[in-house]
Amino acid sequence: MEIVNIVAIAKMREPFDLDLLLNKLDHTERAPVWLKMRLKPENYYIAFYGSGKFLITGIKDIKMVENISKRVIKLLHNAKINNTLENIKIKNIVMTDEVNLKKSLNDIIVSLNSSSASYEPEQFPGLFYKDSAGITYTLFSSGKITMTGFIDQELAKKNIKKFKKLLI
Repeated sequence: MEIVNIVAIAKMREPFDLDLLLNKLDHTERAPVWLKMRLKPENYYIAFYGSGKFLITGIKDIKMVENISKRVIKLLHNAKINNTLENIKIKNIVMTDEVNLKKSLNDIIVSLNSSSASYEPEQFPGLFYKDSAGITYTLFSSGKITMTGFIDQELAKKNIKKFKKLLI
């Protein structure tokens, strides 16, 4: 099981003046209602919102979420934009895994709850399944699984085991 992306939101005490950020921070670009920034050298995507929140994507290690947030805050302080971090929350973890499939996706879809699963091979080559916890799994005939909707890595491991049991 491998983490391929983590989405986190940091909430600051004060709102952001996006025009000020655009003028003071490197690697920024205006979007309709937010400001985009690439944090170098790793190229993490940062989106600043006028509400005082910023979103971080591209992280692959939970331990790095706080470090990246601190780097962004340091950039703000270096640009003379003083604001205080209130909290950081992980909003989504995207993971991949593999399973040795003994059945075709057509056979698997028949055994799953039709209100929780869909498979339309003429539209997309993967089977979609959403569990009761709101986790979405995309299963391909190769056995590759992409999972999204986690906010906790340990819970992810438990849910993936449950999903794999459904495939037997």
